[in-house]
Amino acid sequence: MVETHHGSLAAQSESTSLSDQQIRRALARTLKSPEFHSAPQLCAFLRFVGTATLKHGRDSLKGYTIAVEALGRPEEFNPVTDPIVRVEAARLRRRLEKYYAGSGSEDPVRIVIPKGSYAPEFRPAECPERQKSFSVPQESAPALSISHPPSGEPGRKEAVQARRYSLAFVAAAMAASGTVFLLIGYLAGSMQ
Repeated sequence: MVETHHGSLAAQSESTSLSDQQIRRALARTLKSPEFHSAPQLCAFLRFVGTATLKHGRDSLKGYTIAVEALGRPEEFNPVTDPIVRVEAARLRRRLEKYYAGSGSEDPVRIVIPKGSYAPEFRPAECPERQKSFSVPQESAPALSISHPPSGEPGRKEAVQARRYSLAFVAAAMAASGTVFLLIGYLAGSMQ
């Protein structure tokens, strides 16, 4: 059942199929996981942003608040000069990806922190039937073949020749630009 009180994330979420209780369980599972066990700062970050989003909505999260209340920075914290919140948000995104690739692969709810935001989104996981319908069966995938030039001189000659052409092109471009500058200088002098 979706709660509809003012602070409920479920009422504000794009996906109305998740209740606050489901979201809280997803947060608890994630925070107790082996992937987060050795990362207390990431746990503090995720716990704070998840709880704040549930209580106050996505617009309530600011870098300063996260730094001071979740990461223990002093009240004089300046988010312009100290990138700690952005750095930890990037680390948290990577850790969540690792979690969902590992022990959280069967979780029914995914926690995603979109780039450019500190507020998590809570999404129902894809059901296995839908995942299978979008995957390409192995036997239908074309085999990749990588052909290498035969060992020895032909491959090396082609590489050397390509480098020579590149160097010749750069030299011609430099000569042309030098000529243009000389011509401009001559014309500017003759007009005076």
